[in-house]
Amino acid sequence: MSIHPTALADQLHAASTDAHHRLLRAAEHPWAKLTANPDTPPWLASLFQRHALALLGGHGRTCPHLGPGPRVVHAFAWAPGLIVCPACRHLATPDPIEDSTCDRCRQHSERVWAGIAQVGPILFGYGLCDACHHDTE
Repeated sequence: MSIHPTALADQLHAASTDAHHRLLRAAEHPWAKLTANPDTPPWLASLFQRHALALLGGHGRTCPHLGPGPRVVHAFAWAPGLIVCPACRHLATPDPIEDSTCDRCRQHSERVWAGIAQVGPILFGYGLCDACHHDTE
């Protein structure tokens, strides 16, 4: 079954809008800070690239709920190649060592700040140590 390009574009727009609303809801938490930056910092772009290379290199994994149409999905810096629906985020739970490792500098940290970047319908999770959290250029 092929999808008409206009219908596909409409679905992609709807999924991207849904992802943005989810991001805004997450930013309502008292500990959260929403940063609107249209320019992706190089360190975050390299995490996206690592994820894309895993997918393109045949190391992609998905939950069973994802179909061919655009929808909100989650990807994670610590799980290159994994894409899941919102209900299956638990499949990306990091092990204790990874959970205390900064996704930018790869150093162990007592505290890791959770971050979410939106790329279209993809919500990309990552974690930063104190130093990287305060210097995200």
